[in-house]
Amino acid sequence: MKTALKIAAGVGALSALSGIANVAHAQASATATAAGTTTIVQAIAVTKSTDLGFGTIVKPASGTATVSVDSAGARTVTGTVAANATGVSRALFNVTGEGASVFSISVPASFSMTSGANSLVVTTNSSASSLTLSGSAGAQGSSTFGVGGSFNLTSSTVTGAYTGNFVVTVSYN
Repeated sequence: MKTALKIAAGVGALSALSGIANVAHAQASATATAAGTTTIVQAIAVTKSTDLGFGTIVKPASGTATVSVDSAGARTVTGTVAANATGVSRALFNVTGEGASVFSISVPASFSMTSGANSLVVTTNSSASSLTLSGSAGAQGSSTFGVGGSFNLTSSTVTGAYTGNFVVTVSYN
């Protein structure tokens, strides 16, 4: 009888331990559900409306002159030079994309205009570093911005027609 009690006690203890193990195992994992979301917007695009034009400039007989066109299109000339207003313009860019979206504008700090082997370094200025597209989300919006520039001109600047290019970049914020 003592042996049967010992066996029964042992079986009971094993059953109790296996129950604890099952409970601990049941609490060792859990699950949760997450959702995936996205918002699709219209692509952003930029196009040039007008080029940056400084007009015709007569170089100074001596010293240095500075020719500037601001981002609104107004030209100023410092120093003793003559200038023709024909062909003066800021570079104007049109941006389209998702309405009510903020975008950043990246303009190079400078670019070169060349005439043969000769060059002029133009320092640029933009009307803004970021803007908001018109309209509302879900509809196409638009905005414009201007880019101006300035360069120095000396009596030793070689005469000629100078041209150069610069690239602007717009990106959603």
